[in-house]
Order: sequence, then structure tokens, then C-alpha cells
Amino acid sequence: MLPARTYSDYEITEALAIIDRALTEKRGEYYYEEVLLKRVLPGESDTGTCEECNENIDAGWIDSEDVYPSGDDGPEFHPGCVCEEEYKEGRRRVYV
Repeated sequence: MLPARTYSDYEITEALAIIDRALTEKRGEYYYEEVLLKRVLPGESDTGTCEECNENIDAGWIDSEDVYPSGDDGPEFHPGCVCEEEYKEGRRRVYV
């Protein structure tokens, strides 16, 4: 017979948190949190639009605290970038 394993308080707390989160999501218990969202709007200059920014534009609305796919948190994404940023209020689902 194997000896009984003892668990630390931290391990028990973490395991219970994982179980609680799974049960909460299964029951659908959540609330909405107000967040600020942002997206990139393509800018135009004499040379046209920023082709380098297409991935950021395609990302659509993201949390204002997140970074764009390029790794930048806002324009100017590259030298000569003419893109702009637009903001709006939104909601995010938070499970309790």
C-alpha cells in the first residue's frame, strides 16, 4: 500500500478554486463588467493606407489594456503610420 500523500494548504486552495470555477461556469453564474474597448481605424495619406497595420485593423475591438497583434499598445505602429485609434464602452463577462 502506498503511503498517504499530504497536501499543502496552498495546493488544496488552488484545487478548490479550479473546481469552483468549473462549477460556476457550468451553472452560468457571471456578471458583466464595464470596460473600455479600442480598435484601429485605417488612416489615409498621400501614399495610401498603412498596409503594415492590416493585422491590427483585422483584430477589431479589443480591451483598451491589451496590446494589438503587432505588440504595440496604440498608433504609431511603424514609422509614417497614419492610423488612428477609436474607443467605445463595452462589457466583459466575468465568472464568479
